[in-house]
Amino acid sequence: MEENQKGNGADMKAVGEGKNVKEAEIDALEKLEEITGALMPDQVEYTVISGGSKGFLGMGSAMAQVEARVKGYADDEAAGPEAADAGVGEKSESPAAPTVPLSPEAEARLKELLEKVADSLGLEATVKITDRGEEVVADLVGEDLGLFIGRHGSTMDAVQYLCNIIVYRGLEDRKRIIVDAEEYRERREEVLRSLADRAASDVMKGKGPYEMKPMSAAERRIVHIHLQERNGIETSSDGREPFRKVIITRSKG
Repeated sequence: MEENQKGNGADMKAVGEGKNVKEAEIDALEKLEEITGALMPDQVEYTVISGGSKGFLGMGSAMAQVEARVKGYADDEAAGPEAADAGVGEKSESPAAPTVPLSPEAEARLKELLEKVADSLGLEATVKITDRGEEVVADLVGEDLGLFIGRHGSTMDAVQYLCNIIVYRGLEDRKRIIVDAEEYRERREEVLRSLADRAASDVMKGKGPYEMKPMSAAERRIVHIHLQERNGIETSSDGREPFRKVIITRSKG
């Protein structure tokens, strides 16, 4: 883990959103762990970008934003410790960074890496790469790709983690890489949303907190985002990898 973190430098950070700072911290951590793998609580520090605002009668509300960062990778433009006490409703005035196209070198590395993985598994597959601006999707197309996907996408998630580390080594312009196979992630996301809906319904019926089965950081984030606007529902993550799970409870407010 330490060697991989050094290879990524200041890219070891992610910004999350939520109805409040706590939910934004959860979202940011899940996003960060998609890049870094599992992290211990003492390895992460948080900076509040915006505390969010409920607005007036539900109008003009704003989501809270929090940046999660692997400790020891502060960059020159990062906010200081005082930013954690930012007032409610305060928004970042920093302009969004321009989107840079995926470089030919990075694209070639990504394609070559995935082709080698597929070949090592004895699979015949082609790699289709799509640059979506803020992220790059590399989709494997072929037959019988279950071995590449793994249980609930676990093998594919591991390959995605390696791609985000290896592909950009020595290059300046980086963007998040999503590895997919025959649109598995879209199908899995639909399943997770359905499971989250049923769990939230049970919680609202008074059946108590609901613990979902352990899942990856990427899948936990799907559940958090899907339920963050659900009235009367709160989500959190509990446990250590690979047994970390989403807990769904009724709101206290």
